[in-house]
Amino acid sequence: MYADRRLRVLFTISMVLVALAGLRSVWFAIAKADSLSVRAAGQQVTGRDVLALRGEISDRNDTPLAVSEPAADVIVSSKTVLELKTMNPPQQPQKMASLVARALDLPEDEVLAALTSGKSFEYLGRTVPDRKIQAMKDEAKKLEVNLAGLSYAPRNRRIYPGGPLAGQLLGAYGTDDKALAGLEYALDDTLRGTMGRNVLTSAGSGNPLRTRVEKPMVPGKSVGLTIDTNIQKMTEDALQELGQTYRPKRATAVVMQPDGQVLSMANWPRVDPNHPAGSPQEYKNNLALSLNYEPGSTFKALAVAGALQDRVVTPQSKFVVPYALNVADRVIKDSHPHGTEVMTPGEILAESSNTGAIKIGLQLNAKRGKGAFDGWMRKFGFGSPTGIGLPEEQGLLPKVEDYSGSTMGNLPIGQGQFVTPLQIADLYATIANGGVLRKPTIVRTVNGRLTERPKGTRILRPEIARELRGMLTGVFEAGGTASAVKVPGYDLAGKTGTSNIYDAKLGEYVENRNVASIAGFAPAQNPKIVVVVVADQPAGGGYGATVAGPAFAKIAQYAMQYLKVPTNK
Repeated sequence: MYADRRLRVLFTISMVLVALAGLRSVWFAIAKADSLSVRAAGQQVTGRDVLALRGEISDRNDTPLAVSEPAADVIVSSKTVLELKTMNPPQQPQKMASLVARALDLPEDEVLAALTSGKSFEYLGRTVPDRKIQAMKDEAKKLEVNLAGLSYAPRNRRIYPGGPLAGQLLGAYGTDDKALAGLEYALDDTLRGTMGRNVLTSAGSGNPLRTRVEKPMVPGKSVGLTIDTNIQKMTEDALQELGQTYRPKRATAVVMQPDGQVLSMANWPRVDPNHPAGSPQEYKNNLALSLNYEPGSTFKALAVAGALQDRVVTPQSKFVVPYALNVADRVIKDSHPHGTEVMTPGEILAESSNTGAIKIGLQLNAKRGKGAFDGWMRKFGFGSPTGIGLPEEQGLLPKVEDYSGSTMGNLPIGQGQFVTPLQIADLYATIANGGVLRKPTIVRTVNGRLTERPKGTRILRPEIARELRGMLTGVFEAGGTASAVKVPGYDLAGKTGTSNIYDAKLGEYVENRNVASIAGFAPAQNPKIVVVVVADQPAGGGYGATVAGPAFAKIAQYAMQYLKVPTNK
């Protein structure tokens, strides 16, 4: 009887324990279900970013200018490395450091310091090519070195096959997948793809079971430029010679078709976008778009164009042109002493007469109103961005209401307004193409498809543009300011410019500190290219024809031959 009672007690205790175990199971299933499933997923499911390669930039002939290769930042968690020293077999930081240092071309002592610093996050390498990382992993497997503690953040490694070719135009791309300057920055939305993400499910043994695409990767779009690398290289070579000969602070040149397509945009000194840290910041700017300067005599073509279009003058008009001219409180002189002469607009351009150009500007305002000359500057796009689609300065024009009595003694001769080299190129392209102002373009295709170009705006009658082209040929003929600038077999048209730099501290223009430039096109009456060369502060000064003229001739000659343009003389 006593035994039966003991059995009942034991049975009751057993049932209570079973009931408690059942209740605990139910509690785990209900109350802890979320946390346990999350923990299980963390052990078996891994998210992995899928790199979206940045789009390629190439020239008009599909020559690559900027390409990407898969890469990653190599990151170390020293805490993980040190914790794994207790594993069996234990992590060996010294052995790991030796392998990683060889693979990533790093000092071994620096790698070992990073592996044992105790930090949870530290970069070992930035934008390391995937091929190098894979080689490191293969070597680790072969030598049985555990790389636990390393992680990899996918990145684009940008490569510029041409080295410094078009360096300032292409711009810069940072190690954090950030576009920093130039075309890389301006076209970032087009070139940048969308990073994807895959979810990898693994068995408890670590073997992969399946991969699910959580977010599809979208690659960046490729961009084809209007640039021709052959003309770009020749332009840069010509600027290099200019720089070595006349030692300006900087220089730039633009070559474009009359329809606005840019064939080259060069700068000196050159900058290699593969090694941007190797050049001073002042050289990294694309001067064709960022140099605000007073254009000097290259602007005189605008004064004549506006006066012709508004029928204020004709090619046969006669102007009495003195050596010196009083405009309000200023006395403006021509560059060389001469007696009072009678000149046509074409002769005023050919000999670059300051007093003659001022008379044309004054006559334009006298007959068409005080704002007539200002209107023509704005019609030709000065004071506004060109719309090329790159970061650019827009220049600066004085407001008509702020004109002083002597303002119109400055503007027609290219003083008192600030312009960019590309704006001057657009002025001469308008004259070259028959009078239609077009936005300059640098992007030709996106993903192989031609981009749509906006229509231009006619601002000169075709006959006016033709007459002006004829006048501008006189600049390169006997008696013209660029008579020594020749391209065998071709007539040239254009204008030289020499503008002294205004020193705000002194309150005056400074001798022997100037911008020397030349702008024009070839062949003169059936133009195929427009060329602008600008040298910022050549050593000791110097005229546009002397400093910029030889580079202009070299670029034009090469482009004519390269484009197989028939000779016309």
